[in-house]
Amino acid sequence: MTEKTLRAWDADGKIKTVRTAGNQRRLPESEVIHLQGELYQAVKQTKTLIYARCSTEKQRENMERQVTRLEEYCRIEGKDYEIFCEIGSALNGNLKQLKRMIKRVAVGDVKEIVVEYADRLTRFGFEYFVEYCKTYNVVIVTLEKTESKAFEQELAEDMITLVTSYSARYYGRRGGRSKKVGDTIVKDTESEIVSDTGAGEVVS
Repeated sequence: MTEKTLRAWDADGKIKTVRTAGNQRRLPESEVIHLQGELYQAVKQTKTLIYARCSTEKQRENMERQVTRLEEYCRIEGKDYEIFCEIGSALNGNLKQLKRMIKRVAVGDVKEIVVEYADRLTRFGFEYFVEYCKTYNVVIVTLEKTESKAFEQELAEDMITLVTSYSARYYGRRGGRSKKVGDTIVKDTESEIVSDTGAGEVVS
């Protein structure tokens, strides 16, 4: 939307602006919200987005089964749908198809997102994702409310990965620390003492 359009709307009385002491136009927040509402009402929300995900390549068959089931549900309900699917852990902050779908929601014509389980979208913070979708009047439909044994196993694997990653980072930082004792620098994880001049000796 251009400045020229806003000026024309102001002149036609479509929007209400206020004037500053310097005679500059300002658009109140209430008018912005009003405009957003009109724009979204003008776009019909008819699209259904399918999202399916598995954590590893060996689980690809599971992801394909998700897609088949979700497609069948949409066809039976007569929905106009698009498919987003990918392989990647729920702990991965760079799921490309999920990012694409989030941007797709912002277009304004999406009515709902359909998944088999809630954790296909995100392992943690699902409520935040729901709130984001609500701002665009998009609902999330989950076909299953109770997690299967396969997803319990996947959660356990994700937690092990998370603990392993943080442990490696924590002990990696500790391993790089050194402390100065007198005129020498002592590394915590080694028995080597390095002098300030650069020469070193191994202490038995």
